[in-house]
Amino acid sequence: MKNKITNIIEIVKTKKIIHYIIICIIGLLISIPFLWVQIRSTDDGFIHLLRLIGLDNAMEKGEFPFLVFPYFCRDWGYSMTAFYPTIVAYVPYVLGLISGTFCNGLKLFAILTTILSGIFMYNFINEVTKKKGIAFFSAVIYMILPYKLEDIYNRYAIGEFTAFVFIPIVFQGLYNLLHGDKKRHYYIAIGATGLLLSHTISTEYTAIFCLIYILFNLKAFLKKNVIIKCVINVIFILLMSAMFILPMLEFASNADYAILEPDILKTSGEYVSNNTIELWQLLKDKGEDNGVSFIVGIPFITMLFLGVLAYNKIDKKYKDFYITSIVLGVISLIMCTKFFPWKIMPDFLCTLQYPWRMLGFSLMFLTPVCAINVYYLVTSINKKWIRNTAYILILILLMAFTAKELMAYTEEDTTKDEQYEQKIIENPEIHYFSINRDYMPTKAILEQRKYLINRSNGTIVISGQAVIENENKDALHLEMEIKDASNGTELELPYLFYPGYTVRLQFEETELTLEPTESDYGFLKIVMPEDVQQGKIVVDYTATTLDKASYIISPIAMIGFIIYVVIYRKRYEKKQEGIQSK
Repeated sequence: MKNKITNIIEIVKTKKIIHYIIICIIGLLISIPFLWVQIRSTDDGFIHLLRLIGLDNAMEKGEFPFLVFPYFCRDWGYSMTAFYPTIVAYVPYVLGLISGTFCNGLKLFAILTTILSGIFMYNFINEVTKKKGIAFFSAVIYMILPYKLEDIYNRYAIGEFTAFVFIPIVFQGLYNLLHGDKKRHYYIAIGATGLLLSHTISTEYTAIFCLIYILFNLKAFLKKNVIIKCVINVIFILLMSAMFILPMLEFASNADYAILEPDILKTSGEYVSNNTIELWQLLKDKGEDNGVSFIVGIPFITMLFLGVLAYNKIDKKYKDFYITSIVLGVISLIMCTKFFPWKIMPDFLCTLQYPWRMLGFSLMFLTPVCAINVYYLVTSINKKWIRNTAYILILILLMAFTAKELMAYTEEDTTKDEQYEQKIIENPEIHYFSINRDYMPTKAILEQRKYLINRSNGTIVISGQAVIENENKDALHLEMEIKDASNGTELELPYLFYPGYTVRLQFEETELTLEPTESDYGFLKIVMPEDVQQGKIVVDYTATTLDKASYIISPIAMIGFIIYVVIYRKRYEKKQEGIQSK
């Protein structure tokens, strides 16, 4: 009987498919709190819920690619999709349609990313160590990190916790390119595209850490075939993520938006420095109501310091990886604190706003270190049954600690999410004070408590002379009659300024397309090109040619990428067969 149990445990330890199944089960278990946590009560959850409703409104009232939400900001239109990546909008949106409510879609998305993060961490560490035991423990630790749970259940930082899925894919591809058989170098493109379409801040810092990793392995990088493969990956990354990159760049080139203003968004070095954490907060919360917990957890710290005992036992093949992971983890951890000179850092590094976000990177790099330490200490035990018992006990202890952590997310009435969602669907006009205003034109946000608060929802004559009659506005479509308008008259239309609006002036038997510009208050402004006794103005959001093209470029690039991967793998396998036949 004892031998049978031992054999079963050995099978479980060595079969990848069984590991995947267990990872899925653990992912589902730690998602149980979503049965009672309200999306709307989390820090950012209500914003993402509104974003899905806004996307639904745009699909109903706007034109592809649905970059402006028609009813947001007092019915003046608001763009979130142009600045907030695509995956974290469309995937939970589809899941919401399938599950019946958008709040359920957001919950399903969080569960999905939790499981996928474990699977891809497993694949990454298995690529490095070729040991499924280390890969399995890495996956489990990575899924149950307290900071990651905080990201989901307290903050609902959708972009950030989605990035946990793609970061291991990037590093697996990079490791494979520099130290592996290069068979999966294209994972770099898959992971980086996923990051770009999920969270720009995580993408930015992943790129920085990849550069540091390359510097650590410069000799392996400075080879012609490696550099060529890197260039190929970069080209595919840019093309496949064009649906996000090109609209964002086009919007940014046409006007100033709050998301790009350090003083408004609080992304200065001074602000970031003021939001650093103390090292003791890794062990104990400050006790603030609704604050973010940075506790790492005793199990994680214990597994990390087991390296003192395990280091000499670690396989030399990946000792460099082990040391590099520690260095990157420590750098990330220091960046969370005042020990890092944030005040003198360039603006692009300060876009993260809160330096404690680097804790996620630190734990990501240190997770395989913990798994390697545990694995080598346990495998040093001579008796198999004791080793197997130790594996099981460690897993039980990790899950018990996680269960205790999950109890912090108190029970709430989840029906309030659905009631709130239904209320917004029935009354979709959202005031700009009811959302984050990160993506408003800078001119508008500076006037939010002055000009905007009193502005009507109609067209305003800024200068010159004109009479506006029978103005009829329906979401992103506006029609009005204009009389006695003199040449050069300036009109401010009741839409916040975003590229992609088409304005047509019809008078007598003529139709002219007018180019809208930004008014002094961040709205669309048009100038009458000549005197008009009686005419009609029609406004529609049609999106720009570049915006539409970007959504064509990305799918074509993805198809091209798949073809490239298939051809590359066939050539690789053929080459390997030739080598083996010699």
